[in-house]
Amino acid sequence: MILLRQPVLPLLAINAILMMAAAAGLAIFFAYPHPSLAWPPQATSHIALALGILPLILAAMSYFIPVLTRSGAAAPRWLPMLPLASWLGGLILILGFSGPLDLHPASHLAFLLAASAALALLLWSWRRGQKTVGRPHPGLNWYLAALVCLLLALLAAPLMSVWPAQRAALRLFHLHLNLLGFVGLTALGTLQVLLPTAAGRPDPLAAQRLHKDLLPTTGGALLIALGAAWALPLALIGCLLYLIAPLRMLRDWLRNCRELLLARHGAAPALALSAIGLLAALLLGLAHATGLIVGRPAIAAFILGFLLPLVSAAASQLLPVWLRPGPQRAWHAQMRQALGWLAGPRTLLMVTGGMAIALEWSTGPWLLLAGLLLLLLAALRAWQQSKHAAT
Repeated sequence: MILLRQPVLPLLAINAILMMAAAAGLAIFFAYPHPSLAWPPQATSHIALALGILPLILAAMSYFIPVLTRSGAAAPRWLPMLPLASWLGGLILILGFSGPLDLHPASHLAFLLAASAALALLLWSWRRGQKTVGRPHPGLNWYLAALVCLLLALLAAPLMSVWPAQRAALRLFHLHLNLLGFVGLTALGTLQVLLPTAAGRPDPLAAQRLHKDLLPTTGGALLIALGAAWALPLALIGCLLYLIAPLRMLRDWLRNCRELLLARHGAAPALALSAIGLLAALLLGLAHATGLIVGRPAIAAFILGFLLPLVSAAASQLLPVWLRPGPQRAWHAQMRQALGWLAGPRTLLMVTGGMAIALEWSTGPWLLLAGLLLLLLAALRAWQQSKHAAT
C-alpha cells in the first residue's frame, strides 16, 4: 500500500487538477476561431477525465477500500499499476484524437487498458468486501456500483465501431454514465464520509443515507444515460431520482454543521460548495436536455463547476495524510490549515466560474482563474509550511 500513498496518490491528485485546468484553457482558447489550428473537442474532455479524473479515482478507491472493508490483508502488488494503466490508456486515446496515432487502434487499446484496470479493481474490491470482519461500510457498495457504471460506459466505446448507426447514441450513453454513474457515485459516496471528517463532527445519518440512496442514485444515473441516448423522458425521470442523494445530504449537513459550512477556511465549506456545484451541473444538464443550452457547455459545468472544486477541496483534506501516512501530528494540522486557506471563497469562485462558462458568460473564465490563483497561493503557503517544518 505504500506505493499507493506516496508518491502516487499526491501526484495523481495534482495531475487531476492540472489536467482539468489545462482542459479549461484549451476549451476557452478554441472557443474562438483559429484557422491555422485544429483541435478535436472530444480530446479536451478526455484530457480532464481520462488523463486526470479516472486514474485519481482508481487510486483513491484502492486507498479507501481497505478502510471501508475493515480488513488488514495486504494489497496485491499489482494494485498500484491499475491507475497508471488507465492513465496510459487515456494518453493513447488523446493521441488518437489529436492525430499522432490512428484513432481506431488507439481507441481499442485505450479501452482494453481502462476496462482491464476497472474490472480488476472491481473484482478485488468485491472479494475484499466478502472477507470483511463484520459488515463492510455502506460506502463500499457505492464504489462497486461506480465501477460497474464505468465498465458499462467503457463498453459503449468499442460498440460504436460495431454499431455505427447508433454511434451518436452510444457516445451520449458513454458520456453520461461516465460522468453521473462512475464519477458521480464515487463523489457522492466519498463526500458523505469525507465532509464529517473535515468538519470534525460526526454525521449520524450518513450510513442511513448511504444505504437508502444508492439504489435511486444508481438507477437515476442509468436512466439519464439511457434517456440521453435513446428516450428523453427516461433522462428526466432519472434526474429526479439522482437529485435525492445530494439534496438529502446537503439538508443534513446544514442541520448538523451549518456554521462550519459557511466558514472562509478549511475543506468543509469547499466540499459543501462542491456538492452545490453538482446540483447546479444537474440543473444545467436538464437545461441541455430541454434544448435551452448546447451539450458541450453542460459538460464544462460538470468538470469545471463540480469536479475541479471537488478534487481541490478533497486534496486540501487528504494530501497531508497521503504525503505522511501514520499518526496525525501537528504537521498534518498545519498543512491542512495552509491548504485550506480561503478554501470557501476559492471554491465559490470555481463553481460560479464553471457555471458561467457553461452559460457562455464572459465573466466565467475570470472567475475560474481567480479561484485557481487562490488555490495556487494556498499550495505555495503549504509548500512554505512544509519547508519550514523540515528545517
